[in-house]
Amino acid sequence: MKFIILALLGTLMLSSCVMGGKMTGLREGLSKEEVIRIAGNPDGYQRSGEYEVLLYIERRTSAWSFFSGSIQDIVDYSVILKDGQVIEYGPGRAQQRESGEIPYRRVPYR
Repeated sequence: MKFIILALLGTLMLSSCVMGGKMTGLREGLSKEEVIRIAGNPDGYQRSGEYEVLLYIERRTSAWSFFSGSIQDIVDYSVILKDGQVIEYGPGRAQQRESGEIPYRRVPYR
């Protein structure tokens, strides 16, 4: 019985360390439709000319929530598209630039 409990606990803890969630299938060059099919509808949206930003807020429940209640990590994830194709993606928020060729930049977390 102890072995089963330890095995379940170990599996739960290891599965909480895996990064990614719904964003693991993204890559440069995907179309907007493919991004939405992989990650779902965005939680936020911005557009400037031929550039678009899809903002996702990913809520991940920690393994420790099993013991101490509901604990969630919230990660902002931005996908920047040009002409409907992914040119940049990753954790962080997209900010609009004051000037420059590309109107958005992704600001990753530190």
